[in-house]
This record gives sequence, structure tokens and C-alpha cells, in this order.
Amino acid sequence: MNKKTLVLGASTNPRRYSYLAVNKLTYNNLEVRAVGREHGSVSGVKIYTNKKLFKNIDTITLYLNKKKSG
Repeated sequence: MNKKTLVLGASTNPRRYSYLAVNKLTYNNLEVRAVGREHGSVSGVKIYTNKKLFKNIDTITLYLNKKKSG
């Protein structure tokens, strides 16, 4: 069974850590779901911009600035 990771704060900007995280996770054959401010995709993973209920998430990674996380 493959573990699913949710990346909050996903970005299509290659200079962002969230972009690198999605790439690394998909490279290691992990399932990734992504939520960010702008539509797009990284390594074939669609970035959602609206609230969405994801099921069976094992790990959540946060890439939010102080303004967005508080």
C-alpha cells in the first residue's frame, strides 16, 4: 500500500521548497495531493486551490508563510 502525502502551500515555482518536495515525493513513487494558491501542476500532480476533502492521507507537509499559517 502506497502512503499518501498532502502538500499544503504547493507551488509551481521551481525555487520553492514545496515544489522540490512534490518532485522528490513523486520520484520516490509516493502518492501526493497538493493544495496551493494558484492552479497548476508539478510532476503530474494537480494543485488544487479550493477546499477539498482528501481521504486516507498519511502525512501532511506545510509550506506556508507566517501570514498564511496564523
